[in-house]
Amino acid sequence: MGKFRLKRPANGTVLGFIAIVIAIVGTANAAPKVQLVQKGDIAPGAVTAKALAPNAVHAKALAANAVTSKKLAKGAVNKRVLAKGAVTAASISANAVTSSALAPGSVYGGSLGEQTIQRTPIADIDQVAENGTWTAGNTEVAFCGPGEKLLSVGFAFTEPGNKEVSFLQAMPFISPNSNGASGRIASNSGGSAKAEIIAVCLK
Repeated sequence: MGKFRLKRPANGTVLGFIAIVIAIVGTANAAPKVQLVQKGDIAPGAVTAKALAPNAVHAKALAANAVTSKKLAKGAVNKRVLAKGAVTAASISANAVTSSALAPGSVYGGSLGEQTIQRTPIADIDQVAENGTWTAGNTEVAFCGPGEKLLSVGFAFTEPGNKEVSFLQAMPFISPNSNGASGRIASNSGGSAKAEIIAVCLK
């Protein structure tokens, strides 16, 4: 049996093999590496609103209590950015809404709730017309309904008689159990005048 003899590889073969090894090692070294960026690695002011991707900052990305009133720009929170029903009585701190915090004309009777109008007639009890002696009538009260609060007081002559009439009283009436408006007239019309006291109430 003949002997098997290994032949010495040619120089070109050796050089080719070495080139392949270098290429593989170079590719491995060029593989991307994961680097963690921590808070201390970021320069102050480096992350701005323009540098953030759209929707990058959302509720889940914020730490608890991260956004406080002191960190909000003036006027940043307005009715356009608030969800419907987001602000309720329970979410408002005590004494948060004061007269200085309200826009002029923002709170009025009609904005507080449904209004009602209560009327009570005032009789003319004068006996003789145009005799020079004026007679004061009885005080009548227009009461607000149960649970209602008085907003304003009104008065009207529905029938002026001979026009020798005048009102003596039109004012709020408040008692421990009720509220409304009280009214009174004086007349020299011989009982021909008619008036009424009016209470505008809030339900």
